[in-house]
Amino acid sequence: MDFCLIPKANPFRIFCHSLLWAALLALGTSVIAQAQPTVKSATGKSAVDAANQPIKGRTFVALASGLERLEQGNAPASITELKLLEQQQSLVAKKIEDVTVNVQQNSAHGSGVIITPDGFVLTAAHVAGGSGRPATVNLSDGTRLRATTFGMNRNMDAGLLKINAGQRDGDWPYATLGKSSQLRQGQWVIASGHPGGWDQDRGAVIRVGRILRIQKSRDTKGKSKAHTITTDCALIGGDSGGPMFTLTGKLIGVHSRIGTDVEENMHVPIDVFGDSWERMVRKEVWGTLPGFQPYIGVEGKASTKQAIIGKLDLKGPAYRAGVRVGDKVTMMDGARISTFEELRMGVESKSPGETIMLQVQRKGEFFNYPIVVSVAEN
Repeated sequence: MDFCLIPKANPFRIFCHSLLWAALLALGTSVIAQAQPTVKSATGKSAVDAANQPIKGRTFVALASGLERLEQGNAPASITELKLLEQQQSLVAKKIEDVTVNVQQNSAHGSGVIITPDGFVLTAAHVAGGSGRPATVNLSDGTRLRATTFGMNRNMDAGLLKINAGQRDGDWPYATLGKSSQLRQGQWVIASGHPGGWDQDRGAVIRVGRILRIQKSRDTKGKSKAHTITTDCALIGGDSGGPMFTLTGKLIGVHSRIGTDVEENMHVPIDVFGDSWERMVRKEVWGTLPGFQPYIGVEGKASTKQAIIGKLDLKGPAYRAGVRVGDKVTMMDGARISTFEELRMGVESKSPGETIMLQVQRKGEFFNYPIVVSVAEN
């Protein structure tokens, strides 16, 4: 079989690749034990304790006996190991559903993960969009919550928002944090998100894959640090900002750039968020993400109360799809567009290669155009 599904009764789906697929990707090396990074909430309290303290968060799952070799990054060598892997992935999937959220700003949809009991949510910077913006967070049970975007490190596509206070008694469920500095190529990972936007009947969608590459650079002190993780998890639009976990349910990355090919999915390492935490909590926004600016080739006036196309790039995606100067954009991906600023925010929340559905009004008639988002040239 090519895929296996957990029972229909579950509000999410988990896909695991076949034994043959796993064997072909047996490139992993040894994975050393993970420690917990220190991430603080706005109150200054540590989100997780050090590795020698009790594990915090709700997503940790002890590794089942018999999976030690697979945790090292190896492929299953028998049906028994494959079944154990599937069972472990299913246990983690059940845990991470409660902390995986859908993030919505007007027509823009993405994903996120709750990481503190007071409601801080990690996401991608291009999903958050900017600091101090109102947002909606949808939980796995369908609860809609008001939230506010905080700071972001655009150099790394790391973003932060927080669920507004006063909407719940007690703590929020939150993820157990891992440490991305100790990841290794070939390691098994479990990705979660809300592809295509929020769907309560479906819930969070779980994908399984392996780490293909870990890109590193040196910081100002000369220390080598991971800045991008590439995996073969099968992600699509709407997954951006969603979490990636180890086989023991520890959060080690957030989805960033989703490519058109399965091997082009990139994730922000969790350590990047730890390094940027204090500035993001202060709602600072800094940096740019080279080669990542989503682009459809339209211009308009932000001051008007309608999203009127004032200028088009004749070589751009929107013009090629059929959009014309003077068109009034009324909807994007099924969500109403009232201003050109909303259209801009919606496009900026996408990744190059994703397809958006734009509805425009022209001379009293409505037209729908699928547009493949491109990359703005510098």
